[in-house]
Amino acid sequence: MIDIVLCASGSDEVRIVHDLANDPQRRARVVRRCADLAETLAVVAAGIGDVVLIDLSVRGLSRDPLADLLRGAAVVGLRGPDAGDRTGLGLRQVIDSSADVEQILTVIQEALDGGGDRSAAWEQEALSESRGPAGRMIVVWGPGGAPGRSTIAVNLAAEAAAAGEETILVDADTYGPALAQMLGVIDETPGLVAACRAHDRDTLDEGTLEALLPLVQPRLRFLSGVGVPARWPELSRTALDGLWEVLTERGSTVVVDVAAPLEEDEDLSYDTAAPLRNAATVSAVQRADAVVAVTTADPVSITRLLRDHERLTDLGVGDLHVIVNRIGAPVPGDRVRDLIASRVPVAALHLLPDEPATCRAAAWDGALLAETAPRSALRRGIRDIAASSTLLQVDARAEALEPT
Repeated sequence: MIDIVLCASGSDEVRIVHDLANDPQRRARVVRRCADLAETLAVVAAGIGDVVLIDLSVRGLSRDPLADLLRGAAVVGLRGPDAGDRTGLGLRQVIDSSADVEQILTVIQEALDGGGDRSAAWEQEALSESRGPAGRMIVVWGPGGAPGRSTIAVNLAAEAAAAGEETILVDADTYGPALAQMLGVIDETPGLVAACRAHDRDTLDEGTLEALLPLVQPRLRFLSGVGVPARWPELSRTALDGLWEVLTERGSTVVVDVAAPLEEDEDLSYDTAAPLRNAATVSAVQRADAVVAVTTADPVSITRLLRDHERLTDLGVGDLHVIVNRIGAPVPGDRVRDLIASRVPVAALHLLPDEPATCRAAAWDGALLAETAPRSALRRGIRDIAASSTLLQVDARAEALEPT
């Protein structure tokens, strides 16, 4: 006999329990009737039940709790009459809540037959029909301190857009989100949080995505960050991993600004699953097609880069695209280049000049370098990086768009 853990709305719950109790073949029984998601998770964690039959509209249900349920039992979703066709949270076994007991038992048996491989219960659905080749995801990272990650990220994305690429800029810094201010976006909303929540609930459709990606410059869309760092627990690793796929499926160049910490030490502090403070950085780095490491031309920042390189390697990063920012006296650029290249395998190493006044003017104006200082050496250097075939793989067309 199949033991069922049931978490459903009132009328559906009563009908299902009644029909199973009156099944002459006694193929299944309801061993627990749960009032909410927390109780369902506790029951499954205690090893009770072979299968969970759960209403997909239960408060708090998303992909992470479903993953916890799947670790202990097969899961079948009950979809209400008002739910959209795609509201299945990635589950393969989903049935209308109005289905009769025979249909429910058939789907339950299918879920149990595939129970040996829990991962088979997940169905990764595309946001829409394929639009062609997937886009390229570039993560802009840098060691602790303020090496200029955000300045590089926002202007790199802007230069890619100016060169003709459809570009998405994402603020995934959970310690110091700043891109909205740097772009002069006054009415900031926590776009990254909203996108992750929509992905968790399987509602990240084209309309939702368009609303979360305002056009801030021609061909440049922006997904704002968490707003305030305290909201980092709302970014689950599962949702972040899925979000990167959704964004790159648009066929765009995706530039992601992340924070410095790469540790996953939070795993050691909990006996159960818990949100990870550095999930956004780690998830983005592991998914990236290329990682840009930004460091400043000083001993402290360079030493931090060299020490963090081992961790980047552990996360699957091969050759880095290193940008040494704020090059100037007294140390010549060639010496810094040789120092880094002799200790870290790099795909490319770029040097950018120290122009504090140019950066301050752009920050106070909430503008890009291409707007406030189009002929500055710093802007030209970032433009050349964006045109590099080894990084963004963008044709070098920005020169024709440069103001005369």
